[in-house]
Amino acid sequence: MIVLKKYIKTTFILLFLAIKTNSQTYNITLKYSANGAGCHAASYNWSFYGDGVLLDDFGSGGNNMNVPLKTVVYDTYANSSFSLSISSGCTPLGASTKDCNDEFNYSTTAVNLIKGTAGLSASGCNGSVYISKFIPNVNIKNLDTSTPTEVCAGFQLSLAAFPAGFPQEAYHWQYSVNNKVSWIDVPATMSGRQTNDIATPTFSMQELLGATHANYMDKQIFFRLGYSGTAFTTPLALTYSACSPIVTNIEYDPPKCNGDQIPKVSVSFNRPLNTTEYLSYISIVDKNNGALSNQRINTVFDIDNPQKYTFYNITPLEDTRTYQISYQAQEGSIARGSMLSTLDFTYNDPKKMQFKITGQTQPTCFGGTDGSIEVEILSGANPYNFYIDNVLQPISEITQIDASHYKITGLKANVLGYKIKVTDKNDCIEKVF
Repeated sequence: MIVLKKYIKTTFILLFLAIKTNSQTYNITLKYSANGAGCHAASYNWSFYGDGVLLDDFGSGGNNMNVPLKTVVYDTYANSSFSLSISSGCTPLGASTKDCNDEFNYSTTAVNLIKGTAGLSASGCNGSVYISKFIPNVNIKNLDTSTPTEVCAGFQLSLAAFPAGFPQEAYHWQYSVNNKVSWIDVPATMSGRQTNDIATPTFSMQELLGATHANYMDKQIFFRLGYSGTAFTTPLALTYSACSPIVTNIEYDPPKCNGDQIPKVSVSFNRPLNTTEYLSYISIVDKNNGALSNQRINTVFDIDNPQKYTFYNITPLEDTRTYQISYQAQEGSIARGSMLSTLDFTYNDPKKMQFKITGQTQPTCFGGTDGSIEVEILSGANPYNFYIDNVLQPISEITQIDASHYKITGLKANVLGYKIKVTDKNDCIEKVF
């Protein structure tokens, strides 16, 4: 018996209208074909089910059965599983060796079809039927309606997919940094929160792009829902903007002597502040643990250089730690980009100027001046100066034994002892009495 497709499609439409109870639907492309060559009274039938309910079917047969490749597109209710059944038969015609009577049924979950990890097809001796495309009918948008096509550095980007109610795999976010040439999965989590396979992820572009985020400033980043090779939505283009000046250089003046205050840290930017723009805060931040220090609020750039801000009176930093600059621009009452510099500097507290007395010789005669004191330099920066009772000793009275040992000569006996002071090239001092 030949069942007319027109009748089947009409039945399907009525059934679809009856079962569709919400806005979650899948766009499905189904393809099928059959050929009864070499058969007498060939038969070919398939049925398509969603959660066990018939969605569509087709049948054909006869001595000259020929069903060229056909395509049917459905928008169907978001069932959790789908199945295809096929029945085909052939009685050999003449010398044909084709002789079959096939009955097959295959099913899979909607999640597998969404992810593309398992397709759905059924084949018999006369033909086949398969799903070639399976896409949830979803859309995406940027929830920030004030600047829907721009994301400022440091700000949280809130994306949304709708309608809700699909399996979470339908909300699989991807992004492209090369104008949609290739797509990358958004990480499953960022900063301890779920950011993929969720309808409303929230993250910053710096979290997404990592340490190289500044390389993408003023460029479009594209977002979509989908998997490799399959897009569920039209790409959403968002321009990643600094929305604030960008750090181009950090000039770090190290302290000269151990324990000294850092003279200054000067931060250069790529542009001056606008007329009504200022930095709501700028801080020195520990690159390792994010700890803020030396925060300045409501500041503008240096008067003598409108593209530079200089930290003075810097409170102590931790020795050998690396630091970046964190800041946020403000324009009037509107908060703009919040930035963490990619450039950094390392604070090294100079070693103490230290020495010790390792020996002495008395004058050979009463009132003689051939006494000496031997000194070992423990740390400091060459060249060194030697003082006796705060009097700088002439070079002629200093004998260098090796790189760290010196002898002060030309000394008289002194029952009260001498005050010895050594300074290095930075005038760092240690005294021994």
